[in-house]
Amino acid sequence: MSRRPPRWGPLLAAGLALVAAAVFVLLVSFGHVDVPAAGQESIANDPNPSPAASPTPAAPVVQVERLVIPAINLDAPVVARAVDGDGQMPSPDGPQQVVYYDFSALPGLGGSPGVGGNTVLAGHVDYHDYGPAVFAKLNNLRQGDQITVRLRDGTQYTYATQSNRIINPSSTHFDEIVAATPEESLTLITCAGSFDSGTDQYNERRIIWAVRIG
Repeated sequence: MSRRPPRWGPLLAAGLALVAAAVFVLLVSFGHVDVPAAGQESIANDPNPSPAASPTPAAPVVQVERLVIPAINLDAPVVARAVDGDGQMPSPDGPQQVVYYDFSALPGLGGSPGVGGNTVLAGHVDYHDYGPAVFAKLNNLRQGDQITVRLRDGTQYTYATQSNRIINPSSTHFDEIVAATPEESLTLITCAGSFDSGTDQYNERRIIWAVRIG
């Protein structure tokens, strides 16, 4: 994937450096409450989408409420979280919670497909004293599988999976993960790879990328 960094504009007072630092925190330390899970593997090619700047909204007036993925029987609540002043991108609070990061595009930006933007969500793959968590089955997603994001006002937007891949967070351009795209898109992030009990972290991350179809 070779997307350039988005133009973040005035969204965060600290600018792109703060967002990049936040993404680094998420990708490197996101798995701090996770426990080991079975090995997972990438299943689709990277679509290598072209970059484009698009406006990124401030904290949304209409809240993202649920994430639904029929192919893996997922129907989970979504809560909005913001990057704090220290550049921390907070992890979900529990095993069944999905986080929408409000620096990213609000689903349905512009009201129709083709306007642009990238909605970023994250969830745990598993959880201490719980077992498989909300994103435990993301490894089973295939190209074309549909993902629906539902807002509190009842509107919903559907995306088709384009890629399901694993990255090494220590060698990734983190801002590319959340970069704006010409089409409306959706990025899901969770842990993958091997679990290190000494650091309470996974060594890799799974990234699902999908584009809006309805």
